[in-house]
Amino acid sequence: MKKYLVISSVAAIAALNPEGFTVNAATLQPVTTGYAVALKKTQNSFGAEGLAKVANVIDELQASGNLNGRTLAFGGWYDSESGLYYYDATVIFPDRKEAIEAGRANEQIAIFDLGKLEEIRL
Repeated sequence: MKKYLVISSVAAIAALNPEGFTVNAATLQPVTTGYAVALKKTQNSFGAEGLAKVANVIDELQASGNLNGRTLAFGGWYDSESGLYYYDATVIFPDRKEAIEAGRANEQIAIFDLGKLEEIRL
């Protein structure tokens, strides 16, 4: 039941933030600082099935305790070219250089500076 409530809550957050969002996976509160890096494991996750996949990956990562003190987040963004709303399991890095390295390791096109609300192309 808890996972269903989390998924429903994240879907509601997405509906209220049509351009995109990043929320702490534990609290579902907005993350406003640091660098958001999407995980390759949840690439191309969209719609209800994609959000469920992201929730499962976040559950696995939280259970592993392998985040080295970093924040785990749900991320969402609208792709105007495809018309799809994508969801990502996202790790928040406080250090730009480390975030860029993680972004490249996860084969991302870009990461996101949450403080400046700017995309950083890789």
